[in-house]
Amino acid sequence: MPSFSHHIVQRGHNRQPVFVERRDFEYYLANLQEWKQIYELDVVSYCLMTNHVHLVVQANDNLTAIPQLMKRLAGRQTRFVNALEKRSGSLWEGRYKISPIDTDAYLLACRRYVELNPVKAGMVDKPELYEWSSYCARVGASPCQWLDEP
Repeated sequence: MPSFSHHIVQRGHNRQPVFVERRDFEYYLANLQEWKQIYELDVVSYCLMTNHVHLVVQANDNLTAIPQLMKRLAGRQTRFVNALEKRSGSLWEGRYKISPIDTDAYLLACRRYVELNPVKAGMVDKPELYEWSSYCARVGASPCQWLDEP
C-alpha cells in the first residue's frame, strides 16, 4: 500500500543465525542504506537480531519498491554469507512477512516493539546497549544519517 508504513520481518532459514560476526551486521546495514535510497523508501526503525530482521519502512507510490528492497537485501546477504562460509543454499526462511501500519498509534507501537526486541529476547537489559537497532539513533545517542523520521 503506497504511503503507509510497513512492519517487515524476515527470518533466517530454520531460525538459524543470519548475523554471526560484526561484518554480517555491518554489511546488511550498508546494503539497507544503499537500496533504500535507490528505491526512495524511508526506513524509520530497524533491528537486526541474530536470526531475523525487523524493519519499519515508509512506502512510496512505487508498489514494487518494498519487494525489490527485500529481494536485494536478502540476495546480497545470502551471497555474502555463502561466500564467507563456503556454503550454498538459502539463508532466509521463505518470503518476508509484511504488515501495513495505518495509524500513528500503531506506528509508534511497531517502532517500540522493533527497538525493544533485544530487551524482550533477553539479549540486553536496556535498548541502548544493543548496537544493531535504530534505538540509539532515535534517542540521539548515536548519529545515523540515513535513518528517517516518519
